[in-house]
Amino acid sequence: MVMESAAEDKEEALRRIMAREGLGATAIGDDLAVPHAKVPGLKEPSVVIGVSDEPLDYAGKAVRIIVMMLLPEDGSSSDVELLSSLVSAVSSESGRERVLSAATAKEVEEVFLP
Repeated sequence: MVMESAAEDKEEALRRIMAREGLGATAIGDDLAVPHAKVPGLKEPSVVIGVSDEPLDYAGKAVRIIVMMLLPEDGSSSDVELLSSLVSAVSSESGRERVLSAATAKEVEEVFLP
């Protein structure tokens, strides 16, 4: 699933993600990483979900599902709730398996947005 980023400066958004990851990688185990960063000028959160057939080495952990979030710099508690709900969707083995076995982007989206 790809939701178009509302960030005007994609390079700056990527730089901020990389800087945030430099503080501590967000690979949380069980095939999952959740890189995220606050981006100035962003009006609402933006999410990109990537799924790999093969495990990727992400800061020393095997990862197959990457949920990348860009958050408004002046974000609210609802941004934290969104992050939490996305992680919760794949925190169970059944949720991860649904994502990993999905044949289409729509099937992946349905796991996160039931």
